[in-house]
Amino acid sequence: MIRLTNGTAPSVLLMLIGLMILSSQGEARVVLRPGAPQYYRTPSSHEFLLEGGLGDQADDLYLVSDDPVANKRGLGQGAGYELGARFREYLSEYFAVSPAFHYIRMGTATGVIDYDGSQDLAYSVRASTYKYGLDFHAFMGGPGSSFRPYLTGGIALAHNIYRDELQYNGVYKTSVNAPAYSAGLGFKMKNIELVGEYTYNRFDSANLPPDEGPLNYNWDYVVIRAAFSFGR
Repeated sequence: MIRLTNGTAPSVLLMLIGLMILSSQGEARVVLRPGAPQYYRTPSSHEFLLEGGLGDQADDLYLVSDDPVANKRGLGQGAGYELGARFREYLSEYFAVSPAFHYIRMGTATGVIDYDGSQDLAYSVRASTYKYGLDFHAFMGGPGSSFRPYLTGGIALAHNIYRDELQYNGVYKTSVNAPAYSAGLGFKMKNIELVGEYTYNRFDSANLPPDEGPLNYNWDYVVIRAAFSFGR
């Protein structure tokens, strides 16, 4: 049987430490810039982002279908918000693909209507969307720059949800799936990003009011959002 002497154990430990140092240096690159640290680690090829922003939807909504002035095909609930998360994979320093999920909720439209000419009833209407998308990002500027503009565009499945409630008459809720397309301009500043984006989200449905058969609904929206990235 081979026994480790008092000198063998420290020797093995030193060898292991040496291998660890060589391995860590193998993952680093030499920086030749004056005043720069001797080594830095290669950035990861992916990162995660948490996002949030404010948005506004295109159409207006009026609950009473016989109003000749009202736009019956939108939602007029005012500005709302968007929350989401994404995973970004860099195919190069200038191009990335990014699957993402976003929840969009516009402001609720509320008011009082003359129901059947007999009494005034309170109502509320709101729209929300679950968007499952794949985006493409084209970056400008040098890889080491602290400020990098980029173009973004993508395609998504939009699960659009309509909900209204009329006093004493309960809640009506329906949903429609539709393809959605987005394009915008962003600015990456280290791990903070700002993006302005327009999303094209339109569909046909006979389930949303007014009850006049299939109509085309325009749920396009503009959003300004901020993001925090980590993992790269």
